[in-house]
Amino acid sequence: MEQNGASPATQQSRPLFVAAPRDYFLGPVFAAAPQTGPREVTVGDKKYLVGGFCPLPVKFNPPALDVRHARAVFSLLSFRKPHDETRLIRFSFNEFCKRYANSNGGRYSREIARILGDLMYSFIRVTDTATRISHEYRIIEHVDIERHPRRKDAKLASSPQLEMWFNGCTLSPDFFGLLNRIAELQYLKLDVFTSIRSPLAQAIYLYIPSRAHHHTAENPFEITLTNLLQQVSAATPKHKSRRKEIFTKNANPILGQLDGAETLAGRFRVRLAETADASDWKLQTWVDKPVEPKKAAADSKLVTAYLQSGRPRDGLERALAEIAPLSGYEIDLLSEAKVEVAKNRRFFEKAKAILKEPSFVTLLGEAKGDELEGRKARTNPTARLIHRIMEAVALPVRPGSKR
Repeated sequence: MEQNGASPATQQSRPLFVAAPRDYFLGPVFAAAPQTGPREVTVGDKKYLVGGFCPLPVKFNPPALDVRHARAVFSLLSFRKPHDETRLIRFSFNEFCKRYANSNGGRYSREIARILGDLMYSFIRVTDTATRISHEYRIIEHVDIERHPRRKDAKLASSPQLEMWFNGCTLSPDFFGLLNRIAELQYLKLDVFTSIRSPLAQAIYLYIPSRAHHHTAENPFEITLTNLLQQVSAATPKHKSRRKEIFTKNANPILGQLDGAETLAGRFRVRLAETADASDWKLQTWVDKPVEPKKAAADSKLVTAYLQSGRPRDGLERALAEIAPLSGYEIDLLSEAKVEVAKNRRFFEKAKAILKEPSFVTLLGEAKGDELEGRKARTNPTARLIHRIMEAVALPVRPGSKR
């Protein structure tokens, strides 16, 4: 079954960018190892209680959550169309398994189905540490499953043989609401994340790059292995040498899985070094950012337009530090507007970061409308769109505006 109108071969060759709540990438929200009960994590001014509980009195123990469930969430969201106004996400279970584990066979698929099912019955509680007001949400509200005859019944069979046909999931209203808060989302390269095989390495990859983002090889972000393992709720050996072995042993060691892994900002780099008192090893991390090509004239004008709006330069730097890739929907809008994407991709990504996604998409929609309705540009459609983006960026900030 094909998904989103693209062939499987095309899907596998295109990077999959997934937008998810930013807090999932700012702290160790998802444990590296299976849990037996709820797990508490603090991210900024929010306290998370993750899995293993239900806000109502029930007679069963709700499933606890870990990085396997995070992987299922991201795989699920990769089928969601940008700006989709429905909570229903349609996909085949075979395609879901391929995105989750590059496999759709037998026993492994049954385990993936159980992990997906856990997301229907376990909750995440978020508490504001200042107000102490909390709310709970679960991720999936409903799973759309049909059962069809699979084969002729064996002579000794006492009941019909049925096959499960999985059509999709409906997100819970609360989780759907989180996904519509554009400013609180962050993107993940799903194909990179799923290529990391170790659950511990996956848990580290989810949140340590955000700490390492502004660091370099000369000034890396550092965390002791004891603290790191405890933060992601992994087993923490008593002896220093055993803690090091976790990261360096085996044919495909965790350090090897993490070092050079792509992030949105560049390549994640890791190495080990002894602590000053030699009591432990520490993980040193940084992000190697790509060398920016010589700035185009449009880039320089973008900065000038931003400063003309009266906003401070540090706001521009914060926006550009969180550049997100163009979504497939945005690329489709640009193509239908007859706008040159390849040569201007980086400019459009910067404009999107500055204007924020809703305003940026509105401009793209207007450009598409101009083309479909035959309104000719003075120069060409690309120049017309860039001019409108500059005007939008340069708009003076109104008092009380958060833009």
